[in-house]
Amino acid sequence: MKPKKIDPRVRRTRQLLQDAFTSLIQEKGYEAITVQDITERATLNRATFYLHYRDKQDLMWQSTEEVLSELVDSLRETTKHAKKADLHVDQPHPVFVCLFEQIARHATFYKVMLSHHQAPLAARLIEVITDYISQGLDEFQPDDTKLTAQREIIVRYTASAFLGVIMWWLEGGMSYSPRFMALQLMRLAIKGPYELSPFA
Repeated sequence: MKPKKIDPRVRRTRQLLQDAFTSLIQEKGYEAITVQDITERATLNRATFYLHYRDKQDLMWQSTEEVLSELVDSLRETTKHAKKADLHVDQPHPVFVCLFEQIARHATFYKVMLSHHQAPLAARLIEVITDYISQGLDEFQPDDTKLTAQREIIVRYTASAFLGVIMWWLEGGMSYSPRFMALQLMRLAIKGPYELSPFA
């Protein structure tokens, strides 16, 4: 569900708490963090924290949903204008570019939360990626007899590969641009990893 619009001052307060939370996980790990740690890092008081979140787990869940909601909204808007776009190995699909640009926009959050096993981000992100890969495959190849494997297996395989590459990209400091990464995954999605792909 799309979150309600909130007052800019409230948004700023929540962002301070989310940023503090993310940086503390990097430094200390989730289990060692207290609400007091978060409020001190954000230079806010505990009462302010509890106006927005029940506890640190609630902070983690709400932050995840807000970031993913922004991602889904951006992907949906991009899809409207790219619905009929052709697939080319030398041109990244706008949806792929959008995916990497959104992740880059919240790079620290994605990097920290994807590497934290108790965080819900990895499972939720792969759901989003799976949905878009499934929609794309249905659009560009609706005939199952022309696929090299079962549709669901192709979708799950590709989504898992995308998530793995995203995590690798973040861990490496995003040394490649979002557009470059989108192009690489575009080529892999169309041709596979070989010049003469046995999967073509």
